[in-house]
Amino acid sequence: MILYFSGTGNSRWVAERLSEETGETLASIVHLMKQKTAITEELLKVESLGIVFPIHSWYAPRILVDFLQQVHLPHHTYRYAVCTCGDDAGKGVQRLSKHFPLDAAWSVTMPNTYIPMFDLDNDALCYKKIKEAHSRISAIAKGVLNRKRVWEVHEGKAAWLKTYIVNPLFNHFVISPKGFRSDEGCTSCGACVSACPVNNIRLQEERPIWDRECIHCMACIHICPHEVIQYKNTTRQKGRYHLKKYLAKS
Repeated sequence: MILYFSGTGNSRWVAERLSEETGETLASIVHLMKQKTAITEELLKVESLGIVFPIHSWYAPRILVDFLQQVHLPHHTYRYAVCTCGDDAGKGVQRLSKHFPLDAAWSVTMPNTYIPMFDLDNDALCYKKIKEAHSRISAIAKGVLNRKRVWEVHEGKAAWLKTYIVNPLFNHFVISPKGFRSDEGCTSCGACVSACPVNNIRLQEERPIWDRECIHCMACIHICPHEVIQYKNTTRQKGRYHLKKYLAKS
């Protein structure tokens, strides 16, 4: 079985491709948590369990960590993780493995989406990353089918510092719903409400309101059809990321 968490769609796409190549059943962690069926008989019986997720500030998203704390598998279950990251993963997967032991782990480089701090990758780089991701996923699928015990995660420079120092500081001082807003041009379509994986957005007087559980996945910003959702003054004129655009020619 493959479980995934995704905000802007990169990790979902990787999980879907991996599911196709391995023949493993696919399920959304968000869906399981909403149904409160995180622990099921099916999950306890699987011979292999894969976790696919994006790196958020060089660690796993809080929702994934919370979910995995509820999962207790038999010792014989083959466990692996596949993280997506714009550049590097730091020690994020290694840190996660201390809470949820892993037999194998891989990283897949995908287009950057965290526009409050970084620019979007240009089109040429996005196409390149997607093309290389196809090959990478195929290699990972073979490793999973052969039950390989490998650790192929691109941690990058200053990995320990990023995960164990920068990440906690980032979570404390930056991760907050404050700063999100909708500019003029909002049509109250509700796309942001539907896209939020933690049910953190609601419409009030026909405008989106962000509540306390924000994880800064940026799904709301990139999904808005009118590009009017902003984070402070850092996302204006930075464009928006749409994975489907790059899949059409990959």
